[in-house]
Amino acid sequence: MERLVHVETSDPSRLDDYDVVMNGSIIFGVAALLTLLPAVFLPVRRAAEPDDNEGLLFWMLVGVATVGPVALEIAADDGMWRAGFSATLWTIVSSTMILFFVISLISQTVRRLRGLLMPYVVILAVIALLWSSVPGSPVSGVQMTAWLQVHIGVSLITYALITLAATAALGIWLKERALRKRTTLSFVERLPSVADGERIQRRLLLAAEIILGLGLLTGMATQFYIAGSLVELDHKTTLSIAAFVVLGILLVMQWGSGLRGRSAARFVLIIYLLITLAFPGVKFVTDVIIS
Repeated sequence: MERLVHVETSDPSRLDDYDVVMNGSIIFGVAALLTLLPAVFLPVRRAAEPDDNEGLLFWMLVGVATVGPVALEIAADDGMWRAGFSATLWTIVSSTMILFFVISLISQTVRRLRGLLMPYVVILAVIALLWSSVPGSPVSGVQMTAWLQVHIGVSLITYALITLAATAALGIWLKERALRKRTTLSFVERLPSVADGERIQRRLLLAAEIILGLGLLTGMATQFYIAGSLVELDHKTTLSIAAFVVLGILLVMQWGSGLRGRSAARFVLIIYLLITLAFPGVKFVTDVIIS
């Protein structure tokens, strides 16, 4: 999930171009954030129709919320891969919205998660916007090989899948809590049922485990191409492997012992924490805290 910049410091014109892109990304970031906001208020406006998940308004607003961050990625890159905490967050927002839109086409359960997912995506976008002026450290002499491009794509899909699974886990926890306390909230009522939430969560986690495994393999191929070794146990790799192991254990427990509900939700949130520490967490430390 690294955003890499190939900038030769001996070419001042390229550095000037990079500065222009960084300044322009703030403007594009504001525009992308504005495209996300209307979809956040969709569940509130349609609370009187809890079963209407396929209306034209939903597809219009979610479609705009998907196109906005993707357009930012295209406009801000300007032919260069950017490294930085803000760029990483925008990439996460874009990939999550794309996957949410695609899966929503075939899953009503995922559509019903929008009330939890959209506010979270907006929070990520706001954080990314606040750090737009903090450039990432340029990575010189690193070419975007085919393996590296595949690895980045696989990593983005993995993170988006686990994000949706974590959103489903939070929805399950809220549903069970409401049932236990015998409370009725329109916001919670719009979430998927516990059974539907658990079903989609298992499918998302299984897909994430498979793709995360591919991500580890493509990462090894990229490492071998660049450094001649298969594995470098840095923070990102270690946390990714830990997430892969915990996710595998959770899947085995779900199919073997029937682990579900709040207990399974805790596992999912732990996995999401590990993946978050591995990707945007590492970028935050290197580009914000250390720099």
